[in-house]
Amino acid sequence: MVVSGKQYEISSLTNDKVKLINSLYHRKYRRDLNLFVAEGVRICKEALDNNWEIKYLLFSKENKDNLAIIDLVNETISLGADTIEVSSRILSKLSHKDNPQNVLGVFIQKWHRLPNLIDNKCIVALENVRDPGNLGTILRTMDGMGASDCVLINECTDPFSYEAVRASMGAVFNINIIASNLEQFLKWKSNKKISLIGTTLKKASNYTKVNWKTPFVLAMGNEQNGLSDKLINNCDQLIKIPMLGKSDSLNLAVSTGIVLYESIRKNPN
Repeated sequence: MVVSGKQYEISSLTNDKVKLINSLYHRKYRRDLNLFVAEGVRICKEALDNNWEIKYLLFSKENKDNLAIIDLVNETISLGADTIEVSSRILSKLSHKDNPQNVLGVFIQKWHRLPNLIDNKCIVALENVRDPGNLGTILRTMDGMGASDCVLINECTDPFSYEAVRASMGAVFNINIIASNLEQFLKWKSNKKISLIGTTLKKASNYTKVNWKTPFVLAMGNEQNGLSDKLINNCDQLIKIPMLGKSDSLNLAVSTGIVLYESIRKNPN
């Protein structure tokens, strides 16, 4: 039997549902509840199109006659989730922004395992990456160039944080996100015999001079410290981006984008 969701209005900032959703701003509650927040009609629609399970859809009562919002509300109800009409004041509180989107969705997190099939894959592994904006931007770049798997090694920032989801511009719904420790990752790499390409300044080749044949894993490290020595020592190839000015490094997300698109240039098909 198909169960339809309900539609109702909340007008109080002290409502229990508002308090629950607001708690998702904090990683502890996202982890405990296995939920996260995404904002905007397009991004919420993209999540539903990719079969992500939605728990609640909140929409602005000031814009409830918008056709795109009406369609999204109807689709959410048909999936069995509740839709909640709220004021822009409540949306602003829940989005932690002065100018919130007209729609806010609460979704169930989705985590994946290290892939069994790696044929023709480009996989990105991020070790101890701390900045959620960088992570979200990397997911967006991966989505743009057709990569499908992102492995978060050890203590990475939360891909389902508000900042990471915003920076991903919906790509978080298109990438398989995998959490792993370094030992599990290296064991998987050895079993699959997949090429591991790491970025470092130590004994590294120009990123345009290496073998980008798929499948491969591109390993990118912490913003301050780069890759750990253990991960570097397990790489099959080490690469660097030449720095021609006075700066000694690029932003992590920028660097990842540069080398990922070099892999496309070398593997145009």
